[in-house]
Amino acid sequence: MSATIGPTPRWSRRSWAFLKNFNVNQRLSSDRWMAIKRMQDKSREALEPTKREYNRLYADWQKRLRCLGGDPSTLGLENFRPLRLSREEDWSDWLAWLLEKSETGVLAETLFGTVMNCEAASLKSLTIEREVYTEDQERRADIVVTWKSPEGQGTHVEVKVQDDRFTKTFETAKKLEAAKPGTTWYHFILITDEVMPAWTEVGKRLHKHKEIDISSILWGDVVRGLRRCLWEGLECLVWRAWAWSFCGAIEQKLLGLRTPSPYQSEVSQLQMTLAWLDVLKL
Repeated sequence: MSATIGPTPRWSRRSWAFLKNFNVNQRLSSDRWMAIKRMQDKSREALEPTKREYNRLYADWQKRLRCLGGDPSTLGLENFRPLRLSREEDWSDWLAWLLEKSETGVLAETLFGTVMNCEAASLKSLTIEREVYTEDQERRADIVVTWKSPEGQGTHVEVKVQDDRFTKTFETAKKLEAAKPGTTWYHFILITDEVMPAWTEVGKRLHKHKEIDISSILWGDVVRGLRRCLWEGLECLVWRAWAWSFCGAIEQKLLGLRTPSPYQSEVSQLQMTLAWLDVLKL
């Protein structure tokens, strides 16, 4: 019985002649990668001095704050939450406590001194109130400071973490001044870098509140003030412990600072290192 021969399979009819064009000994030219390699080398060269400066400053901070556990960046906040940080009021509470309990006035001077034209020594005697209602009960001021010296001066701070509704800040300031006409007021708003353009735009738009002068403070300024206090080491240990924790919380949660990782690209490492140098240098 003869076998039935069917049609030739389609794959067997294909020509394999194209394989002749392959040369296993042929190497891909690296010329095309030279430009990229040179760029990478330049990036590494640019990063190296910055990394050395960061490493030097970081080592100095680690040594200086050894009694508190080293640099605040070592604080792990994933599972340790000494205070709630989910609302702006939580951040305000922590900052207000540190201002009130400071024995040197250095933190207050860092934040307010330039505008108020005062030195640290005159900014350590104060009374702080939180969530102060205006007389008509329509607005609440986040932090209100009454200074014993300089006498007759008050400081109002609006604390912003995520909220960018700035109009009420002017209204609150105006109502505070109306309630205490004999007080010399200094108004501040504490914000992140990201919302600074929005804050500037609101200030330009609200011409009717031009008589109210509100100065901006960045959360990075708070970090620099805290680190200055920690470096000088003149506050009591309890104060420094809470300042150390607050500093780490701000850096990690609000400023997005993380220890530069070798697993990041050179550009990412450089960006993070430069951000760190901005707060590590006193």
